[in-house]
Amino acid sequence: MKVVPRLLIVLLALAVPFGAQAAKKKGKGGQPPAATPIPLPGAGNPAEALSPYIVNLQQLLALNRPPGSEKQPLFTQTTGLLTTLRQQLMVELTKAPPEQKNMYTAAVNTADQITAALNDREQTLANLQSSAAVKGTGKLEAPSRKDNIAQGIKGDRIGKAAAVIEERDREKQFIAQGAAQNANGQKAMSSMAVNEWDQRAIAWRTKIDSFYSQIK
Repeated sequence: MKVVPRLLIVLLALAVPFGAQAAKKKGKGGQPPAATPIPLPGAGNPAEALSPYIVNLQQLLALNRPPGSEKQPLFTQTTGLLTTLRQQLMVELTKAPPEQKNMYTAAVNTADQITAALNDREQTLANLQSSAAVKGTGKLEAPSRKDNIAQGIKGDRIGKAAAVIEERDREKQFIAQGAAQNANGQKAMSSMAVNEWDQRAIAWRTKIDSFYSQIK
């Protein structure tokens, strides 16, 4: 019976969604139990240690992550896990023989690039949320005209009252049009920001893969 390489076992384990090992039973108050920390490879083999992040890099950098991923340890604990791993890699780097120092240096650089990419993602999400919170009103696009209502209108009181009603209805229409324009503009800005991030995410993945490929 052939022995399956250790790295292959890790990659096969990654095929199952992270957090699947966590118990599905609800705790007190009907709340699901806290995510169970997942066992990750140690820093002794840097390529293996970083493989969970590389395999799941596209999902990690996605603005809209797969359903349920926010409850999975790899996604909720990535920053802390990477910080710990980087410290371990630095320890290994100081102990490594000269022929292995480049390998550990590349691993540290890979960890740093993943962290930087995740920070960029968080900032992008924060900007999108802030932008969505600042919603314009129709009055910004179509200023109120009530100050001019009935001015210059000739006729009796009934005629002026009818004119005022008509003018107010027209003002409401202007406000509604302005609100629609603001909504469309907000949607266009959000779509543009998402598209820009998608391009940056591709650049981040290319850069990270480049550093990871240097771990030999």
